[in-house]
This record gives sequence, C-alpha cells and structure tokens, in this order.
Amino acid sequence: MTSNVVLRGSLAFVGLGELLQQLGGNNSTGVLKLVSPFADSPGLVFIKDGNPVNAEFNSLVGIEALNTFFGWNEAEFEFLNEPVTCDRLIKKGRMEIILDGLRMLDDGLIKRLGPESGNAPPPATASDGSGLPVIKGPLIDYVYVVDEEEFADGTEIVAQDRFGNWFWVILSGTVKIIRIMPEGTAPIVKLSDGAFIGSIISFLRQGNIRSATVEAEGNVVLGVLDSELIAHEYTNLSDNLQNLLISMDKRMKQVTNLCAGVILKQDVLADKPGNMKLHIAPEVNEETVFKIIAGEARIFREADNAFLPLCTLGPGDFIGNIEFLNTPHEPYSAMAFVSEDFEGEEFDLSEVRKEFDKLSNTFKNMVNNLMAGVSVTTGRILDLVKKKPD
Repeated sequence: MTSNVVLRGSLAFVGLGELLQQLGGNNSTGVLKLVSPFADSPGLVFIKDGNPVNAEFNSLVGIEALNTFFGWNEAEFEFLNEPVTCDRLIKKGRMEIILDGLRMLDDGLIKRLGPESGNAPPPATASDGSGLPVIKGPLIDYVYVVDEEEFADGTEIVAQDRFGNWFWVILSGTVKIIRIMPEGTAPIVKLSDGAFIGSIISFLRQGNIRSATVEAEGNVVLGVLDSELIAHEYTNLSDNLQNLLISMDKRMKQVTNLCAGVILKQDVLADKPGNMKLHIAPEVNEETVFKIIAGEARIFREADNAFLPLCTLGPGDFIGNIEFLNTPHEPYSAMAFVSEDFEGEEFDLSEVRKEFDKLSNTFKNMVNNLMAGVSVTTGRILDLVKKKPD
C-alpha cells in the first residue's frame, strides 16, 4: 500500500470500537491496517464514507474477519487514506457492528488475542460497567459552540415533559438519559464526550416538549450550540431531507419508549404480523428506499422465536436502507411489514445525499449522533429481551 498514512496508534489505548466510531464520525474512506505480534498476518478493514464494507484476515473475509479484530488486545493500527473499490460484503451499520462485536467478545464468542498473562489492557467496551451503553461523539467542532455550562454530579440538566429548545454538545463528562413512564423510571443509555443532548429538531419548534430526562453523572461541561446557525442550516434543506431527518427522529423516540417498556418488564414481543405483507428484508427490496404515501409500515426484529415491534411509520416517513445515514434497522437487521392499504413511492437518495455531504461538520455530527442513538438503543432492547426470564 502506497497511500498516505493519516492516523496511527495502538489498540491498547484506543479500542477498536472507539476507533471505528471516530473514523465513522469523520466519514473517512480508506484502509485500516492492524498488526499484532500475536497474529501471523495483518488484518485489514476497508472503510467507505465511515462505514466498514469489508475486512480480511488470513482466509476470513467480511464480518467474520472484522469480528475477529475485537479480540486483539494488543495491536498497532494505521489508517491509510485511499479509495476503496472492493465489493461491499459487510452490510450492517457501523454502530451495530461495534455493539455486536463487543457483545460477542463479552460472551466469549470471540477469541482474545494477546499475552497469556492477561496483563494487556482490555479493549473498549460498550458499557462503563453499569450495564448502560455509552455513546461517544466524534472530535468536537467548536465553531458552533457559543457558551459553556457546568453541571455538578446528579444535576438534572433536562426534565422530561418540560418545554425547552436548548441543544448542547458534551465537552467533558457523562450524562444519563432517563425515560419516565407511568410504571416507573427507566435509564436508557449514557452519553459522553462529543455526543449531543437534545432532539435534532427541538430547536425548530416553539414550545418543544422534552421526551426524556438528562442527568449529570459526575461533573459535566456542556457546550451550548448556536441554535440560530443550526436552524438556518436546517431551513435551507430541501423538504425531502428535512422530512427524512424528522422520520429518523420519530424512530428514535419510539425505540426509546420501547426500551423503557422492556426495562419496566412490559411484554413487548408479538406474534408474526399475519395481516401485514413483508415489504423489505434481505433479498426483498433490500436496496430500495420508499417514501410512505398512505397506510403504515411496521418495523420488526425477530427475537426469541417471536417478533419485536421496533416502530410504526406512516405517511411522510421513509423505510429502507438509507446507507449514508447508517440506518440500523431494515433490511439487514430488521424487516418492514406494510398494511393492506400501504402506498409507497420509490425514493432516489442521490440528491439528498449531495445535500447531506455539504452540511457543516456540526450538523452532520448531530445527525450521526441521532442514528447512533437509534442503533445503540435498539441493541440494548435486544440484550434486555434475551436476558428476560421465561
């Protein structure tokens, strides 16, 4: 490989999951090369627009090879900035890859490659030990930060069901996202450095009502974002891209409610939707995106020989593989069923993709943070369902 090395380091200090998040947050394209003294050959991860599309290690390729690298306790890495032209063998979204890899490592399904003494630093985990996954953001872009605010441990930063339009980025520290339901209080996830607090469309609505409580865990420093700049950027988007982002925000709220229900022991599993038609799944419209015109679509994930209803979408929403948003559901990790009165039109993503690429780093990071939230929360739901006693 003759391409320029733009990043190098050690997995002993930056875990593979965190490294993939950083490369993804920057929409990087290139080849990640891993070298371990305990492996007989290098490992390669091919990344396009921030998403792993293939991997190679000895005779292994695709997701099987990539999963292996989560067990490399000690390895040096180099990221080479170069075009990636290989076939896309990995079809999972970035966050799902990270969560699945770390989950398999914790479950002993991936071999740890390192000193037999076990003195090597463990790889980064999806949780900080509390059982809650932690979402981190990319490197912080301070252009849109207009002020800083400090919060002491235990401070309620945002109160659910209260009005508010502030939007923050976490400069340092960790916060907990909590959903309050009639049955009790459900901690959903944690957010850390570089992640955003607030709905992506909250600053556009007068009298926006917060959908969750946010609580400081330890001392936290937040950067207040310039809502006027962000709102101006949003209002200049096409209706299609605006509606696409609103639809993704709708998914986020629904999977958060579902996660809270599972935490509070609600029975959320369902039988196969016999009165609905399978519309999107692997080998069924798997490369097509639809805009819903009439009727409804329900997104299901199989779990424990039953179906988990992740969200319900209606007119104006979008279903399908929106690759540049790194969507975590259909077609490869969930299925879309539609009602008998469903009408949908095929949607060409090329123009909205061009718009998205022209957005500021801050706005793109906010969108990526939203999609990471959908993915991580969905993953937590699946973990909770699997651990649920019979």
